[in-house]
Amino acid sequence: MPNGERVRAQGGFVYIALLIGLAIIGVGLSATSEVWTQSRQREKEEELLFVGNQIRQAISRYYLQSPPAARRFPMTLDELVEDVRTPDKPARFLRKLYADPMTGSTNWGEVRLASGQLVGVYSQSNDTPFKVFGFALRDIDFLDKDRYSDWIFRSALPAANPLLAAGAGYSAPGSAPGTPPGGAPGTTPGGAPGAAPATAPGFAPGMAPGAIPGNAPGTAPGSVPGRSPVFQPRPSLTPPGFIQPMPRPR
Repeated sequence: MPNGERVRAQGGFVYIALLIGLAIIGVGLSATSEVWTQSRQREKEEELLFVGNQIRQAISRYYLQSPPAARRFPMTLDELVEDVRTPDKPARFLRKLYADPMTGSTNWGEVRLASGQLVGVYSQSNDTPFKVFGFALRDIDFLDKDRYSDWIFRSALPAANPLLAAGAGYSAPGSAPGTPPGGAPGTTPGGAPGAAPATAPGFAPGMAPGAIPGNAPGTAPGSVPGRSPVFQPRPSLTPPGFIQPMPRPR
């Protein structure tokens, strides 16, 4: 082969090898970039959980430190940074107004009561989270959520959750804790205030739980009508004066 052709052939092999090398480097950089992106997003998720819970706790503390006669939640997030309800002794429930780690903005989605009081926040990002399990108990509602905006950091105080059913651990709107809908505490739904709880058919008022219908009030539970509830010893089956023989050793 002439020297010129040999040089051209070697140059072609070098060019092909260079292209292969560049392709391998590109694939490696792409994989590295994807791993870095996922790692960065996971860090933002953890930061969102931390910041969101800081705001949630600050909202609860703001309410609990309100005057007992005028308890309320804040109207804006700025009130958590500087509470001026007591001018001579301002309070701070947040060190600063945190930005949403997923959007980089301080413009949070807000959860409010009908009165306008702020009871929770959430990210306005619609991205899909990597974290779908392994949450702390306070964040258990975030399991299997499809968007970061579904991670709602709401105060856990009963006053911040007035729409839950009565008896579920929170107060119904306009009623005392533990009050059934339509009734006073200790009454059946629809009963008049002060009315005694309903008695099952055949039972006298004041009858002990478990008593048999027809027994007088005060009779011990499980007693048979006409018999004394006192325990009667079982008669012995051994004749008087009989001594049980000892077993004979083998």
